[in-house]
Amino acid sequence: MSGRLLYPMTLWAVVLWLLLTAVIPDAHAAVYRHTDAQGNTVWSDRPSGTRAQVRAPRVLSPAKAASEPAATPSVPAVFIPYQRVSLKPRAAAVTFEQARLGIALRVETVPPLRASDRVQLMINGRRHQSPLASRVLVAMGLAAGRHDLMAEVLDSAGKVRQRSPIMTLEVLAATESQVISP
Repeated sequence: MSGRLLYPMTLWAVVLWLLLTAVIPDAHAAVYRHTDAQGNTVWSDRPSGTRAQVRAPRVLSPAKAASEPAATPSVPAVFIPYQRVSLKPRAAAVTFEQARLGIALRVETVPPLRASDRVQLMINGRRHQSPLASRVLVAMGLAAGRHDLMAEVLDSAGKVRQRSPIMTLEVLAATESQVISP
């Protein structure tokens, strides 16, 4: 592009920017935040606390919002039971160090886990981790001794639908050389 064309375009951009900044009102009015005697956070336009930056809210066009149909609540898919849900058994006992770092446990489902379903690990009757869309669950921080492990299958609504048989896992006690002192 030649210099003759670039200069007028730049000049017009500067003039347009100056006009827009003069026309648009100040959208960043001062906002102050302080805590009252009851411990509540109070926001105000009066300087009685620390000045805070507040982002402008995202506003939807009223015409667009009115034209969109109301969202219908999604109905959870019908749950079809799996033929088999199980935790793959461990061949050997687990050492204290392995249990501290984490033990990967494979969940087997027939047919394979569906995209809408999740699995979670239960240890000694308590949930050990959040539901995941994974075939591998990790047990971490287990103490020495015997632990009952079970996998639960949850549907798209988060309801427990199936459980694996209980698998007992033994964590061997730590030797004195393995114990970590504080």
